[in-house]
Amino acid sequence: MKGTLKYGALCFILLATACTKNITLNVPPAANSLVVEGHIEPGSTAYLYLSHNFNFYGTVSIVSIISNDVVHGAFATVSDGTTTDTMYETNPSLGFYQNKNLKGVPGKTYTLKVVALGQTATATTTLLAPIKLDSLWFKPQQNLDSLGYIWAQLTDPLTPGGNNYRWFAKRIATVADTTFVPPDQSVFNDNTFRGQKFQFFYGRGAVPGSKAADDTNSEAGYFKKNDIVIIKFCTLDITAFNFYSSYYYQVDNSFNPFASPAPLIGNVNGALGIWCGYGSYLDTVVCK
Repeated sequence: MKGTLKYGALCFILLATACTKNITLNVPPAANSLVVEGHIEPGSTAYLYLSHNFNFYGTVSIVSIISNDVVHGAFATVSDGTTTDTMYETNPSLGFYQNKNLKGVPGKTYTLKVVALGQTATATTTLLAPIKLDSLWFKPQQNLDSLGYIWAQLTDPLTPGGNNYRWFAKRIATVADTTFVPPDQSVFNDNTFRGQKFQFFYGRGAVPGSKAADDTNSEAGYFKKNDIVIIKFCTLDITAFNFYSSYYYQVDNSFNPFASPAPLIGNVNGALGIWCGYGSYLDTVVCK
């Protein structure tokens, strides 16, 4: 009986091996497309990052992004329906554009227009009113004396269709961040706590590709005592929420060979990307 089992197993292995065939997928190169990421906030001018896509099997690095992938010399405008303001390339190395005069006002609708790479892209977004957090505080993690997360309490207002949120943080003491940094999974909605008080926390995000010591050692992901942190808590519409939720889903699946890649569905006509109004509320936490 044992001999029969061994013989059967051997036949199965030989059969499976004989049926194996190498398959080569010829993925055609992607059409060159403009990539847009733009935002406008209350009391601030709009800001815009312009780049272009790259092939599915292409390689990407910070150096290649800065040298090859950003888009220079674009013509871009932002309009509230009454005033149209031109956006200028204020940081050419990063493909970063800003306008000078028009600033965000909650409740108004803003239209973005970009002409670059022989393409014209347009998008429209409405700037929602900010929603304030009830309170913020720093809490060390269990068994850690000085490292922890920032907690918040939110009273979610009853809004038709619900509310969508995004969280950013910027340290201004001990270590100073150059920009507001979103942590992983920085967007969420009120589907499970609509109209209720809700407590939540976030760790510290890092700029992609950061080689800073506190982003690579045991302090990575934590705030620490004596940090002074500005929290930017934003409301955003459902289109932007879905875009960034899909983005984080794809990031989390990037090392999973069985994950299904999917496009990020934004709101930009004629290009890839998102044009988003952030109803931003700012508050400061002293970590102690």
